[in-house]
Amino acid sequence: GAAYFVFTKKGNIRSGPGTKYRVIGQLAKETIAEIPDTFHDYEAKWIAIDAESASDEQMKGKKVVYTKWVHRSLGVVIKGDINEVDKYFAIKETGWSQEMQEAILEGKVKLGMTTHMVFYALGKPDEITESGSGKQQWVYRKPGNRPLHLFFEDDVLTNMRN
Repeated sequence: GAAYFVFTKKGNIRSGPGTKYRVIGQLAKETIAEIPDTFHDYEAKWIAIDAESASDEQMKGKKVVYTKWVHRSLGVVIKGDINEVDKYFAIKETGWSQEMQEAILEGKVKLGMTTHMVFYALGKPDEITESGSGKQQWVYRKPGNRPLHLFFEDDVLTNMRN
């Protein structure tokens, strides 16, 4: 599947995976770069990216894609389609605590999360049950796993069980 590297700070692009390779450019904070389909080591120290460069006259208007390398500390890897990148930016703009943002981006839930946060973390539940006076139960079912039951009071996660 698709994967992207989103720069969380301005950083150098190198011609190879390491500081011994020359710096061939820089990208600004919040720049989005595609990760080549053939690269799958998303936990690696150096991440390959595809960056398009404007064509020169010899290429007669065609764009050429070059593989370049960035240090993992310069950003985050987002797996999935471009909608996942949009989700990342939406979460970053919420003003939620760093702890909650990280949990959501990892697909985890914590007590004290709002229904909105849980929706971003896990997606739409398989079942929602309302039990009056601001209480809800959300159920997530994944094949091969026990159902996850989340209990909300006034849109805040107060309890959960598998």
